[in-house]
Amino acid sequence: MRKLARASAAVLGLAGVVAAAGCGSPSAAPAPAAPTPVVASTGTVTALKIVGPPNSFIVVGDTAQFTATATLSNGTTSDVTSAATWSALDASIFAVAPGGKVTALKVGSTDVRAAYQGATDKDYTTAQPFLTFKAYGTVTEAPPDFGGLAGARVEISPSPSPGFFVATNGAGDFEFPPLKGGPYTLSVTRAGFTPQTRAISLTRDVRADFPLLPTPPAGATARCKDKSWSYASTKAAACGGSAGVSYFVCPGPLCS
Repeated sequence: MRKLARASAAVLGLAGVVAAAGCGSPSAAPAPAAPTPVVASTGTVTALKIVGPPNSFIVVGDTAQFTATATLSNGTTSDVTSAATWSALDASIFAVAPGGKVTALKVGSTDVRAAYQGATDKDYTTAQPFLTFKAYGTVTEAPPDFGGLAGARVEISPSPSPGFFVATNGAGDFEFPPLKGGPYTLSVTRAGFTPQTRAISLTRDVRADFPLLPTPPAGATARCKDKSWSYASTKAAACGGSAGVSYFVCPGPLCS
C-alpha cells in the first residue's frame, strides 16, 4: 500500500508540473544564443602612395601603368590600384583610365593623381616627344678578309612591321629607317657564313658592325692568313706554309 501511495504521488507531481507549464510558467532554462563571430579589423587608410613609370616620363603615344598602395592604421599596406580613383590635373596631356593606365597625348607635364577612401597622392609626370634614332653599320667578312659583304640580310626585333628587314649594299653597309628609342636585337644572316645576333639600345644613333665568319668546310681546323683553310691535327702544323693562323675553327679539335 505504501509503494502504491508513493507512485500515485509521483504521478500527481508530474501532472502538476505539466499543468503549471500550461499556465505560462517556464519548464526549463532557455538555450544560450550562438556567439557572434569576431571579425578582425584591417584598419583605416592613413596614407596613399602612387608609383609611375621610371623617371616619371612617358613618350607621347605610349601608355604606362601606375600603381597605388594604401597604408593602413594597423601598419600594413595594401595594393589598391584597381580600386583607386585616377585622374590627371591636365586631361589634355594625359588620358587616365581606370586601374591606373595613363596614356600621353601631347608634350607637357602635369600631375597624375589617385584617391582612395579619403587619402590622395600625385606624381608630377612628363610626356616626352616621340624621339627616333638610327641603327646602321657594316657587314664584313671576318679577318683575314675584311671585305664588305653585299646581300646580307639584317633583321631587327621588335620589327617595324612583320617580315621587315634590310639588305646590305655592295660595300656591306646597312641602315634602318628611324626607329623609336628602346632595346632592340639585330640578327645578320648570309649564305656561307655563320649568323650573328647582337642586342642594342637606341638612346641615340647606334652603329653596329658585324664581321661574319665564313662557314668552314668539313674537316677544317683553322683559317689561314692567306684565306685558305688548314686541316692539320695540331696547332704547330696548322697553316705552316700559309703565313700563319688567322683563327682556329670553333668548335673544333684545335679551338682554344
